[in-house]
Amino acid sequence: MKKVLAIVLAVTYLAIASGVVVSVHYCMGEKAGVAIGETKADTCGTCGMDNEGCCHDDVSVVKIQDSHSMATAHIDFVKAEAIAQKFPAVFHTESLFTGATLVANAHGPPTANAVPRYIQHCVFRI
Repeated sequence: MKKVLAIVLAVTYLAIASGVVVSVHYCMGEKAGVAIGETKADTCGTCGMDNEGCCHDDVSVVKIQDSHSMATAHIDFVKAEAIAQKFPAVFHTESLFTGATLVANAHGPPTANAVPRYIQHCVFRI
């Protein structure tokens, strides 16, 4: 029973979501019939007159309006403006390096001493 109800509801939703054409026939100003789908007839089935005179058909589409919209995220990034800061002229680079010479420190092996290393570092092994 639940499966049949689920199938009926699914078919009904599918029909409404995709749209159904309903044709309403008016004869002599009154509703004479309703049909699913568009019907094209030259003469009226009730009175036998042409549809161009007093009889006419109104065709409409019954459909759920899709009011869905994609989720959008709008993020405003504000550009930070650079602030020019003025520093006091305390440091003058020209006066720091005038007359200065660079001395390279040598990191090579130690020079040869007359004292052996084990005596110099006090390591006495027997």
